[in-house]
Amino acid sequence: MAHSLHYPANGYSMKKTQTDSKAAVTASDIERSIQALNKMAERLWGDGREAEAKALLDALDALNRALDRIRIGESRKTLH
Repeated sequence: MAHSLHYPANGYSMKKTQTDSKAAVTASDIERSIQALNKMAERLWGDGREAEAKALLDALDALNRALDRIRIGESRKTLH
């Protein structure tokens, strides 16, 4: 069963629930999403919306770091 995260209206807490209807997300899926959001940040910056672009870039940076930690954890699992 795949896990999915459900976000409440305030967006602050996450609760894991299991579902059969959603496929697992791969690292390459996440990377493609990050690239698309990075292009969006570039468009925002070009439109003079630097504050929004910077906020998006900061969030993408945190997401990239989390993805790196996940990969490190997965690679350690395969070594043991």
